[in-house]
Amino acid sequence: MRFIAFIECAEDDLDGFIAIWDKRVSARHVVKTLIPPHTIADAPRGYKGFTIFETDNIEDIMHFVTEYGRIAKIQVFPIWESSKGADLYKKMKARL
Repeated sequence: MRFIAFIECAEDDLDGFIAIWDKRVSARHVVKTLIPPHTIADAPRGYKGFTIFETDNIEDIMHFVTEYGRIAKIQVFPIWESSKGADLYKKMKARL
């Protein structure tokens, strides 16, 4: 399944955020990235960004959120192609 993650990090916490990133990469604790992280500088508030990744393991998402969540605001949402979303909606509606 695909996910989009939105991340906000204060400027003072950026070193810690990068340290978590390095630790996750060296431990090979990464998700399959479909769109690499993109960052938007939002001075003086810090940094915001997003990434799109794919995983079928819910634990990957749990680790992503808990590790980065120590230092940044993280929001993760499932995403899918519109046609697949419409099919899913129809199936869920039929069950009601």
